[in-house]
Amino acid sequence: MKKAVILHSWFSTPNSNWYPWLKSEFEKKGYEVWSPEIPTMPTDSPDMETMLEYIVGKKFVDKDTVVIGHSLGSVLAMRLAEIVKFKTAILLSNWDYNDLTPEHQSFWKTPVNHALIKSNVEKIVCPISDNDPYVTKIIAHEMAVRLGATAIDVGPKGHFLTKDDGVKEVPEILEFV
Repeated sequence: MKKAVILHSWFSTPNSNWYPWLKSEFEKKGYEVWSPEIPTMPTDSPDMETMLEYIVGKKFVDKDTVVIGHSLGSVLAMRLAEIVKFKTAILLSNWDYNDLTPEHQSFWKTPVNHALIKSNVEKIVCPISDNDPYVTKIIAHEMAVRLGATAIDVGPKGHFLTKDDGVKEVPEILEFV
């Protein structure tokens, strides 16, 4: 069974941004899709351990799963890839270093283990916006290199947000599944 999980961004829900569109597109392709409301993600202090326990505890992600992460959901996807093997990671507005934001400290108790992620995930793809106000194009490309990922420049999509950037669909994601 083909499966996909969509990990939403900080202060978002599964019904925010382009996530419902993506869920529908995956379902049309015959995927079983899980788009969970991630515990602590919509709070001032998201907790990585709580989120990972929730995602891993559901036992949905396996070697045949595509994991799509957006922003802080992408960081969650990388941390998930350090402990679970899965088929594909698609990471939007992602970074792999401690950004020193007090609210994100639970994400950076240890450095990202790029080698482990590369050994646990068959394919990593990073759609990169050229005008993201939080994750610059240079930062995103450098991270893609460290992950051995395919970097895809998608033009001016900001931080891939519907409200702020007008992004309602990210069709580039579908090219890699």
